Amino acid sequence: MLSKIRSLVVLILVLSFSTVSIGNEWANYYFPDTPGSSWTYEDQDGNELTRYAIEPENIDGETYRAFSYDPALEDWADFEHYVQPYYYQVGDDWVAFFVGTEIENALKAHTIREMDEALPFLREQMMSELPEGAPISIDIDYDVKAESQDYFYLLPTPATFNEEWTALELSATLTLTINIRGAPIEIPGGAPTITTHSSIVEIGRATGTETVDTPAGTFEDCLIVEYQTNETTEMAFSTPGAPQQDPEERDATTITTLWLAPNVGIVKFKHEHPEADEARAELGLAPEGEKTLELTNYEIAGSPSEVEVE
Repeated sequence: MLSKIRSLVVLILVLSFSTVSIGNEWANYYFPDTPGSSWTYEDQDGNELTRYAIEPENIDGETYRAFSYDPALEDWADFEHYVQPYYYQVGDDWVAFFVGTEIENALKAHTIREMDEALPFLREQMMSELPEGAPISIDIDYDVKAESQDYFYLLPTPATFNEEWTALELSATLTLTINIRGAPIEIPGGAPTITTHSSIVEIGRATGTETVDTPAGTFEDCLIVEYQTNETTEMAFSTPGAPQQDPEERDATTITTLWLAPNVGIVKFKHEHPEADEARAELGLAPEGEKTLELTNYEIAGSPSEVEVE
């Protein structure tokens, strides 16, 4: 009996290590990252971005594989967590990007950029509601807070087609304070505020494979990974001393798609957010439009072995 139990334990251990090996091998098949490798992309405006795989780094006792970029990021508002991780791990269960702080920085910077663009329009709209010639001025101050989970889960290892996973959860709060100066009467309790709170959840799904044409060449059997971002925003207007109004709720959806080629990695990226462009139009802002990246040149160090895709 003891002999049979020992044999069973050995079998379980063998199967367990085999599963880990297959998971990592599958991940490296679609996400090679040998130091010395490089990938150059071009965006929708003709700007180039080159990613370099560099030596792993140790952070708080954890080992992370690493990338560097040329040109270096100058504005956090331009950061895309889908394609610009600095640190990441290829583990037994996930390819996970360690980008929580970067996502928070990017969300705050992008919101600040939009607010700086929108504030003149908002002030003009508010002033248009006042009597002509009224000696009143309006200033709008704002504060942005963002909170994200540490990891963006790019891909399970291995992934099963059409099975969903939660790739990312984050939240943001924007508070606008409306300072009215020169009013004939003092506003009791202080300045009115507008507060928006957004809860954002990204759901990932590998939808299949297809052949992709890029400036770097034609790549067969590219894994298609789609991320649907669901954003729910509650907006409340508050005037001190007045009854609290019920918040308004709005929903918005973003679709982001990655194409990963065997033994090459990400060869194409597309980000669509038509609802955001509609909101920007309401604020008198130009649409951002569709964002894309396509591979134009690459060099993969080493030759990782190929595996079968489930």
